[in-house]
Formats: sequence, structure tokens, C-alpha cells
Amino acid sequence: MVSMLCAPLAVRADDKKECDFKRDWMSSACQRVMRVAHDGTWDLYVTGYGWHIDGFENRSELNPWSYGGGAGKHWTDANGNEDILFAFAFSDSHHNFEPIGGYARQWYTKSVLGGLQAGGGFFVGVTARSDVAHYAPLPLALPIGSIRYRRASLMATIIPRIPGLNDGDVAFFWGRYEF
Repeated sequence: MVSMLCAPLAVRADDKKECDFKRDWMSSACQRVMRVAHDGTWDLYVTGYGWHIDGFENRSELNPWSYGGGAGKHWTDANGNEDILFAFAFSDSHHNFEPIGGYARQWYTKSVLGGLQAGGGFFVGVTARSDVAHYAPLPLALPIGSIRYRRASLMATIIPRIPGLNDGDVAFFWGRYEF
């Protein structure tokens, strides 16, 4: 699944020519994605809850149980921070199928209590919804936060209200297990 997202870029992780762009930031981003795709460790994702915070007229009619799952890969740098590639699908607020995939970067605190850490960062990717142009690809850039104990994480993002696109703010939660 994750390999399919990176297939157009992925030939060889050590082949700098694949990531040779005129802009340094594009080359750096490409190299990060390639490193995760080729050298990363696999993850399992389980989605679970979407809290419809405010702005919704009929909140009781919305689906808070965002059941679904997927897979990904992560690569950890020398400081313990991660680059992540992921793809998963879940039941959205209206009980419809919603896929999502992309790249995330997370920075972590030092470990306490034998492996407990807090993390924060961002993800960029693509999703598609049945109620927004009938599954036309939608680009995303959102913050993420997590609480991790050793290999298990509870992760979250906030999806802000965008006038004309959605009715209110949503906090979305999912779990990750690192293999």
C-alpha cells in the first residue's frame, strides 16, 4: 500500500539522481520519502474515533466511530524523531469509506517511565470523500500529536472548519503499532 504511494519515486534509495531537483527542499523531501520507503520499519494503524467538536447542527446524526485501519512505514533518525509514510481507510462522519495517505514528520520528547514519550509534528497527504466532489482527491496538511509507549502510539489531529467545505472542527484519533 505504502509502496504504491511511492512507486513513481522509488527506484533505489541510494540513487541520488532520483531526488535531484532544482530546489534543495524538494531534493531533501524526496530523499526522506525514499529512505522511509526503502529502509523503514512497518507499522499497523487502527482508526477509531472522530470527535465532532462544534459547528454541527445535528451532531447526534454523525458517526463518531471511525472504524478502519491500514499500514505504513517509519524511519527513526539519530535523535529519535520519525519520518512516516502511511495509508489507511476508515468510516467517515457519514458512514462512508474515506481513504487517506501521505507523509508525516514527528519530533519526540526524551523517554520517561521506561518508554513513554510525547510527539508532535505534521502530515501532508491526500484524502477523498464521497460528500466532497464525489471522491475527488483532496490535499491535506494538518498537525499531529501523539503519546507513545515503546511501540504503541495513540495519535491525533485536528481538522479545522473550512467555510463551504465542512461544518465544524473535528478531532480525529487513531492508533499505531510499530513492528
